[in-house]
Amino acid sequence: MRVLVTGSSMFFTARLIQGLSANGVEVTAADHHWWSVGKSIPRTKWLCTPSLARNPAGYLSTLVRELKSRQYDLLLPTFEESLLLAEFRHEVEFQTSLLLPPFETMWRLHDKPSLYELCCELDIPAPPTVPRLVPDNLEGQLSALQFPVVLKLPTSNNSIGREYCDSMPEFIERFQLLHDRESRRRAAPPFVQQKIHGEAIYTLMLCHEGRKLGEVIYRPLRCFPENGGTSSHRESIAHPRIAELTERLATSTRWSGFLGLDFVIDHNDGTPCLIDANPRANPAVHLGYLGGVDWTELLLSAMSGEHPIPVTARPGVRNCTPLLDAMWVLDGLRPSQNWAKNLFSRIRKVLRPDWNLDSGHDFLGRSEWLCHMALGWQGASAISKSLLTGQSLGRCFLQSASYDPLTVLPMRQPSVLPVLLDSQSAVPESIH
Repeated sequence: MRVLVTGSSMFFTARLIQGLSANGVEVTAADHHWWSVGKSIPRTKWLCTPSLARNPAGYLSTLVRELKSRQYDLLLPTFEESLLLAEFRHEVEFQTSLLLPPFETMWRLHDKPSLYELCCELDIPAPPTVPRLVPDNLEGQLSALQFPVVLKLPTSNNSIGREYCDSMPEFIERFQLLHDRESRRRAAPPFVQQKIHGEAIYTLMLCHEGRKLGEVIYRPLRCFPENGGTSSHRESIAHPRIAELTERLATSTRWSGFLGLDFVIDHNDGTPCLIDANPRANPAVHLGYLGGVDWTELLLSAMSGEHPIPVTARPGVRNCTPLLDAMWVLDGLRPSQNWAKNLFSRIRKVLRPDWNLDSGHDFLGRSEWLCHMALGWQGASAISKSLLTGQSLGRCFLQSASYDPLTVLPMRQPSVLPVLLDSQSAVPESIH
């Protein structure tokens, strides 16, 4: 069996590639780096693509040519290229299998305002939201909300663009700044939700045509950025109510593939409110493996037409991601009051966490030194870019792997797409 795995520069993708390789699957790892954590797995072939963010047409063209040149049983996207491949699935699906729902379904969950509207339809709790804001009469539009509120960008990840506002003047000022910035980028304007005070709970599940195959529900013990970003330390838990809500969402959308959901448990009444959905894998991949969810086995069973018994990760398992720990420490260098004390406190907490860990890495074993070297190189590149540009570490690490559908508007024209896919120029690629 042969599988083409995209998004292989993501650290959690490496664990999936390891699992596939261990089961005798021939894997080709595809991303825009000449060397990445996914490409460091032994016996893995390499495919170098253009940047998804800067050249989605070239990215798609490279994948299509690879699918035509070699027979693949499955194309497995793991990050935001999932959206691109779902929209243009007619270009790849006749070449191989693609475990994704329709683009319209994915976009409805990826776009936070439309996710809120879907939650209302399915009776899934969500924070009170104004999904469509216009610059005029902001006070009137927020009349149904109570402060504090949260400004968000509709399709951002890793807390990029998130702003907490405690008063109307503060909200108006930050909305205008964020709205003007996004307008210059020709991106969607921000929207607003009421802030829910409570504990964050995240999930990751793998589904096939609306049937949940495996799931891990987990509590973030530490996040980067600290105010509710990606989990750097996490602990699996049991939460029947959240499991019921994820089941409802998967069934109603007939979801296929990975789906990560973010909840906040309202401290007033214990209601789990859905605040975000990521139509892809997330850092809980290795946590799921540690908790008994063999994503690889479930994937291969689903592709073979079998109906495996759904598996839920056992609670009480903890692991961490060293790269995110390092970024969390470096984030403490930002100028602020008592920054030196804060930095040393973070270093101490990384060296001596307040909890025991079942795994201090994201791979099969500590012997996978090439994975750590590749991840270190990717992290160093992101740090250098952050220092040169002033952008956040999270944005720099994910920048080339992120996807904005507005950048592929010309590709949607029938007369343009065949030319882009047939072109052999300006699309570098290499197989090793």
